[in-house]
Amino acid sequence: MENSRILENLFANKTAVIFDFDNIIVDSEPYHFRAYEKAFAEKGHKINREEYWVEWTFNGGGAEGEINRYNLKLDPDYMRSKKDPVYSYFCKSGKIKVFPAALEIIKTLKKNKFSLAIASGSYQHDILSIIEAKGIERNFLAVIGKDMVPKPKPHPATYLKASSELGIQPSKCLAIEDAQKGIISAHEAGMEVIAVETAVTKGFNLKDADLVVSNLEELQRLLEDLFTPG
Repeated sequence: MENSRILENLFANKTAVIFDFDNIIVDSEPYHFRAYEKAFAEKGHKINREEYWVEWTFNGGGAEGEINRYNLKLDPDYMRSKKDPVYSYFCKSGKIKVFPAALEIIKTLKKNKFSLAIASGSYQHDILSIIEAKGIERNFLAVIGKDMVPKPKPHPATYLKASSELGIQPSKCLAIEDAQKGIISAHEAGMEVIAVETAVTKGFNLKDADLVVSNLEELQRLLEDLFTPG
């Protein structure tokens, strides 16, 4: 079935769209990497950039995974405490860009009366720093960060919290993701998922999603076609 027909079926009974944030709305993953790179370098360990995209971003192994793979005598909570203020600085600096296609997708969905939310593995205050600086915060009725749930993705709590704050059943929500951990999280919350291939996750296995698109621009075009009368 072609992507346009699949998308039409996915939207047939939906009233809300819940976005992952990093690498879907904003080009922030390079800044997460830079912040962790600095934290680990201070302890004498160099993070491999390509391994980071696979093990940290896509699979969700995080600092624990890095420490376990290399048998480092480091505490993951301590490493996060060193990384977090560096990343928060980037969030407040205005350096992190919003993807233009993501803005168009948000605009199209808002125009067609969908309720929108963010369900992210980042802290809520960092997400808010970025979207408020870009003036797009009013588009989202809920912004859920990892600090607001007992367990992060791939646990379903982040998506369940977002749907709860929207007041919309999970089955009526559609998730937009770019990583396996997010696909698992949304599915276990009872949502269907559109997966977007990005520069970071290109070539990774996204087949468990209900629809996979090659980039944000393709999703933008598909949505414009779906919601254009005639």
